Amino acid sequence: MKLAATDKGRAGRKGFSLLEVMVAAAIAGILCAGVVTVMYRTEHTGRYLYDCTVATRAAHQTMEILLADDMDSMILQNGNTFTVSNLTCGSTGGTITITDLGWMGSDQAYQLRVRVDRFGVDLSSVRTRT
Repeated sequence: MKLAATDKGRAGRKGFSLLEVMVAAAIAGILCAGVVTVMYRTEHTGRYLYDCTVATRAAHQTMEILLADDMDSMILQNGNTFTVSNLTCGSTGGTITITDLGWMGSDQAYQLRVRVDRFGVDLSSVRTRT
């Protein structure tokens, strides 16, 4: 027996119903939203890590300059600031702190501290005057 075109059975229909298309679109939308969220977080994390690396390099460079200076010039840098540029989020500042450790005699010792607070970079070194 042949089915007529006006019969309501599945054999006469071709394609998907509106409900099936809407369910498939909703599932695809949820999957796309998840992928976009992961991509955004990955890019954000990459930029933050890049900025941390730049800040750390700037702090290391500042520390190397301090350690290369003669002792009197180094002590004059206490309280100075430096700028970390080339960041994806603009620029930020770092601070230099030099503390006398109170050693007496010919071997006076100073603690050098270079900080970039925004990224948690904190370098420390001790230098003696001999």
